[in-house]
Amino acid sequence: MPPRLSETYPPGAAVEIALSLHGEEQWLPGRVAAHQHPGVWVVTADGRAWFVTNGKRIRPLARPSDDARGQPAD
Repeated sequence: MPPRLSETYPPGAAVEIALSLHGEEQWLPGRVAAHQHPGVWVVTADGRAWFVTNGKRIRPLARPSDDARGQPAD
């Protein structure tokens, strides 16, 4: 059995989530805000919260040194 999202992505983890926007799949950067069975809450750079339950729609941020707004971390 694959690991649960809550085991893979701790709160505060920089991630990307796949959303279908304007008929096209896009990966948006964000941060894991909280765990709630069976998934995780992610807040994207625009401040919207998304509940993710599908492990194929979330991945670690491609550049972990960047924050959810795409700005270099201090």
